[in-house]
This record gives sequence, C-alpha cells and structure tokens, in this order.
Amino acid sequence: MKSYKIAVIPGDGTGPEVITEAKKVLAAVAKKKGFRFEFLDFDFGGERYKRTGETLPDSALKELKGFDSILLGAIGHPDVKPGVLERGILLKLRFDLDLYINLRPVKLYPGVDTPIKDKGPEDIDFVVVRENTEGLYTGAGGSLSKGTKDEVAIQESINTRRGVERCIRYAL
Repeated sequence: MKSYKIAVIPGDGTGPEVITEAKKVLAAVAKKKGFRFEFLDFDFGGERYKRTGETLPDSALKELKGFDSILLGAIGHPDVKPGVLERGILLKLRFDLDLYINLRPVKLYPGVDTPIKDKGPEDIDFVVVRENTEGLYTGAGGSLSKGTKDEVAIQESINTRRGVERCIRYAL
C-alpha cells in the first residue's frame, strides 16, 4: 500500500483545530482510495517562539525536505510582534522550499450572502492561482520620513519572467 509522509505544523489559534479535522478528512480519503498517510507533528508557531525565541531553525528545513508534503495550520500569535512568525516560519518555508504556488479556492455556498449583485453559488466557484515567492513577498521597499506627517511608504512588486511563467504554466 502506497504511503505518504506528511509533516504537520499545526500552528496557532484555530490552526490546531483545523489541522485535527483536516487529518480526519485525509484519513477518510486514504481509506477510500487505498493508500495511507504517516503524519509527524512539528512544534513551530507562536507558543514555541515565546518559549524558545526560535521560529524555524535550518535543521528543521532540512528535515522537512524529506517529507512528501507539509500540512500547515494558521500561523500567528497575539503575544508575538507582527512579522516575526510570518517571516520566520511562513516566508522561510516558502522561499527555502520554493513553494511558488498559492492556491486560493473561491466558492459561494448556498445561504451565504455576497455583496456581488445577483450572483449565487452557481456563479462563484473558482480557484485563484497566485505566485507565492515573488511579487510583494520579496519585501522590497521602504519608507521615507518615518514617524512624521510627511512619511511615505513604498512597496515594490518584483516579478521575474521565470516566476511568472511557472505560475502561468501551473494555472493552465
């Protein structure tokens, strides 16, 4: 029976709850389709950072490369300064593992209101394919006259031909 090794990073907040349910769904699919998953949980997120001051060590990245996939829960913690976990875990995973595709399903369910006039569930069901390691994620930009009434922030979107092309190829 085919087996897939899945690294699990439950994360913070609702992340662990969502991951618990996701594992149940994956187990049901595996049983129905005749394969199995081997899950290994990793303790990376806000609570670990508060305890150790560590986000995602390089040794963990090396270990994560040995898995078929990573099941990642929500990352973020109200007691950790914004940007620390996002850069130290999410962006580090994206850039070091070259996780260049970000799939975002968009589906309207029956009984849910939408601000889009005269549209219903039959009209709104698609997937957005985003590039995940370039564009605004590169962190290029800065500010001028910070903290004054003349403060200006600049954010640059850097997109290479290679990055755009592989995203388009994935989408098509």
